[in-house]
Amino acid sequence: MPRKLGSHAPVEEVDEAELVRRCRAGDREAFDYFYRRHRRMVAGNLFRVFGDRNEIDDLVQEVFVIAFRGMERFRGEAKLSTWLYRICVNVALGKLRSRKRRPLPLPESAIPEQRSDGAPELADRALERRDDVARVYRALDQLSPKKRLVMVLHEIEGLELKEIATIVSVPVVTVRTRLHYARKDFYAIVAAADSADSADSADSAGADKGRA
Repeated sequence: MPRKLGSHAPVEEVDEAELVRRCRAGDREAFDYFYRRHRRMVAGNLFRVFGDRNEIDDLVQEVFVIAFRGMERFRGEAKLSTWLYRICVNVALGKLRSRKRRPLPLPESAIPEQRSDGAPELADRALERRDDVARVYRALDQLSPKKRLVMVLHEIEGLELKEIATIVSVPVVTVRTRLHYARKDFYAIVAAADSADSADSADSAGADKGRA
């Protein structure tokens, strides 16, 4: 169990290397601060990769359990946040592989928000934005876990190919190849969905005309 250490500088004032050293030494205060400092980032990363808010709390706990147990193996060759990000990705990828295919719930960004002036977002614009996000996540859910992962990390997280390669532990050329096929599959899925929607609209319009 983590234990309190003797007198030392407040944990909020130490640098990353010292924070890691204290966590390795079993300092409960350092563990608590590490969790508070990175929890929001971990939850956000997991949600954007995994897409299901209902399981985020459990996944966050799993990430930090792995991080605490593996702290001894952290050598500082990458930033602590990058190391933690890699754990997030591995946890989310494992979950994607193990779960059964099912429609993803809409992410938080799809929920209408208030404008900066306090006025609610126009209903039609909010619904349009919600529909766009829903279409993206429905298409992503049809990709294989590896393709979905690089697509999310590059197109949504905005990471460079080299960063993604470091996180998923594969060569850059492999990331580039996966991203190429992920984009190809993604846009084919979206195009097929749009064609289906257009056909449904045309059928509905024809039926309405026939009744007129």
